[in-house]
Amino acid sequence: MIGGELLTGRDSEFAIIRRALSGVGSHSGVVIAGAAGVGKTWLAREALRRAEAAGERTKWIVGTESARALPLGAFIGDLGEAMSDPLTNVRRVINSFVAQQRRGRVVVGVDDAHLLDGLSALVVHQLAQSGGARLVVTMRTGTEEPDAVTLLYKDGLLARLDLEPLSAGATREVIESTLGGPVDAHSAARFSQLTGGNALFLRQLLADQIAAGRMHKLAGVWMWDGDVAVSASLSDTVGRQMGRLGPRMATVVDTLSQCEPLAVDVLCDLVRRRDLAAAERMGLVSIERSGGGLMARLAHPLFGELRRASAGEIYLSAIRGRLARRLAENGDTDMRATVRRALLSLESDLDPEPELYLESARYAMTLLDLDLADRFATAAAQAGAPGAAGVRAMNLVLLGRSEQAEAALRDMADCVLPDAHHWATVRAANLVWWLGKPKDAAVILDGLAASDETPAQEAERLAVQACVDAVSARCQPAAEKARAALDFPDLPGFHAMMASVALIMAMGALGQVDELAAVADQALRRATTSFQASHMRFWFGAVYGRACRLTGRIDEFVSTAKQLADSARDIPGLAYANLALLLGNAELVRGAVAEAARLVHEAVAGVQRHAVTTGLRPASYFALAEAHAKLGHAAEANDAAAEARAVVPPDFLFMHTGLSLAGGWAMAASGRLGEAVASVQQAARLARDRGQPTHELACIQAAAQWGDASQAARARELAGALSLPLADAVALHAQALSAGDGEGLLAASAKYRGIGDRAAAADAAAQASVAFDESQQHRRGMYAAALARELADECGGLCTPALRTPAGLKLSGRQRDVIELVVAGLSNRQIADQLVMSVRTVEGHVYRACQRVGAQSREELASIIRSGPGVGGSG
Repeated sequence: MIGGELLTGRDSEFAIIRRALSGVGSHSGVVIAGAAGVGKTWLAREALRRAEAAGERTKWIVGTESARALPLGAFIGDLGEAMSDPLTNVRRVINSFVAQQRRGRVVVGVDDAHLLDGLSALVVHQLAQSGGARLVVTMRTGTEEPDAVTLLYKDGLLARLDLEPLSAGATREVIESTLGGPVDAHSAARFSQLTGGNALFLRQLLADQIAAGRMHKLAGVWMWDGDVAVSASLSDTVGRQMGRLGPRMATVVDTLSQCEPLAVDVLCDLVRRRDLAAAERMGLVSIERSGGGLMARLAHPLFGELRRASAGEIYLSAIRGRLARRLAENGDTDMRATVRRALLSLESDLDPEPELYLESARYAMTLLDLDLADRFATAAAQAGAPGAAGVRAMNLVLLGRSEQAEAALRDMADCVLPDAHHWATVRAANLVWWLGKPKDAAVILDGLAASDETPAQEAERLAVQACVDAVSARCQPAAEKARAALDFPDLPGFHAMMASVALIMAMGALGQVDELAAVADQALRRATTSFQASHMRFWFGAVYGRACRLTGRIDEFVSTAKQLADSARDIPGLAYANLALLLGNAELVRGAVAEAARLVHEAVAGVQRHAVTTGLRPASYFALAEAHAKLGHAAEANDAAAEARAVVPPDFLFMHTGLSLAGGWAMAASGRLGEAVASVQQAARLARDRGQPTHELACIQAAAQWGDASQAARARELAGALSLPLADAVALHAQALSAGDGEGLLAASAKYRGIGDRAAAADAAAQASVAFDESQQHRRGMYAAALARELADECGGLCTPALRTPAGLKLSGRQRDVIELVVAGLSNRQIADQLVMSVRTVEGHVYRACQRVGAQSREELASIIRSGPGVGGSG
């Protein structure tokens, strides 16, 4: 059986049990009430295990159906052979517990108390009333229990704890405790939905997936691949009656296993009403009244999985065919209903329906299920549906199957067809974003520009040319072409998203914020209705988020990310990887770095799982490197930065700033501050040459957070040119850092907080604590240090270079490099080699730093530095 902490996800419930057993108040213990399988017995047994470990006496009693027929059946083992009249026997059992209590506290566990016979229940009640033992009693809700058991909580003798099914969060905790590592949110939600929070079902279902090899670890994250693996143990655990269903009853369950919920009127056209009523009485089916009438569904999601695993495919195909025909009679209420009916038809014994498949392919793309859309589009094409090849080619692009898409699009673009120009632009977009070849795309687009184009064709070409300019860091031309394309009223959804992405990238780099939200809002509205653009909403959200970060609109980004997440539930496949990066970046920019790292790991796992070649891959590694670096995880940060360097396409010039910042943060986490600063200074110069002022500003800000103020004058120039609150904050930060102005650094910290960047605010406050200490303003230094630590804690445990410098430790640039490498664990010889200085010079820097903070060794110095502001000496 699988391992894992039994009480994972039940901490608050166990705290209630501990209080009830502690003797505080009038209670002699606790009654744990709940449905079958929620974990009542686990909690009770753990309570007794801990009591025994503490030296207390324990006794475990179980109520059973077989013992229920016997007077004192649960306590027969305590009576021995000396049986007498029932009341005397009751007194003997109670007295035995009282006698044990005198020799040391006794904790009695009573499992399934609803199955106790009357006299056994009386013993339990009398024990609770007399205080002869502490009690942990479990009972199943929805059953009739003996009056004496009811009185345990009604009379206030025992506290009652109603144990609810595991929440989604608690379910995830159990899974991660069992697997010994994080699980992606999509897989966790799948477990939660299938088990309904039943702890027993969860343990068995998880054990089955592990045994069947369905759980895979990618990028440090566990993911559930494939269908549900069903073992005999799971079948036995979920419901023995499932294996004993007669043919008519099985048809009821099997029909719902293929399509639920289902209107009772529809279902009763396929099965007998009396069989449905019998299935409801047996607890196999639940019937609920909805606005449109009665709806039927399986009583538990696992019932359907069990039947699908055991029923034959020919038999199920016939059921799906009957369902598809019957649903077609009523007509579809929405696109989900159409997709559901089309899937039933596709997997049935019916003849192909090419037009239905093609329509459903478009709907599935809108609903973000690209794998299902590919099945429909392929089936439509095989059945000869006109237009199916184009839908499938577009879907291949969105799926990230870029080489397959290139082959299909090349053939379509080269044909002498009216829409060849359209498919040539789609092919160019695939070359830009999915294959990382903007120069090849430019050749195709230039050729189209030289031909006679209609206004519609020109708009489509300009949309993709704007993308070529954007990735090539030609911001102004990108913005101009994108605006011209978006001015065309009938631009297709795919091309409108291409133009919107290019425009947002350009506006963010240029610092043009007046129309930023309006452009984003229009693009995202279109994405909810266009099958071509729907899947790109999360990618667009991440691009928009980057523009918001560059321009200091962090709250706007966080709000948009939440709205996008709320707009689509149960997101499948590659779409979830894009969403995970979007949400991870939102957490990162607002300073919640621990949560950001968790989410971005999920994005990287999705990237690896789907073999993604788009910008999602390097962007995920950028975010991962920064998050780990800010948490002080140097090795992980450097690994992520190395992965990023390996996957950034050579012609993606717009990613150079992000790559330099990711690498810089990784170097800073490793104590290589000089290299980190030099790296972003070079990136800043490059961004300035390319006309990307906000990229330049981001580099100056990072350097300031690492203690470099050499670009203070340039920061002031940018602040004047950009007129952004973020630019004002960075200029104030660099200037105050240069002047050693503690109050100025506190003011910069406040400005960062106002923008929403708590991590930068923590760094500026930490630097203020050092500046105050250097000017002998120790009380102000203590305040700044406390503020820095508070902000760092809010961010999930920041450990940046600024936060690793205690107040009272004045460091020059070279001294700082030395001490950072000491913290990183390098020897004096290694530091000397890396910084190209003598070992004696290194020893001198280390000695003076130890004197300054009162450390007796290199190890103690490193420990003090890691502790952050407010820990060092007073100077």
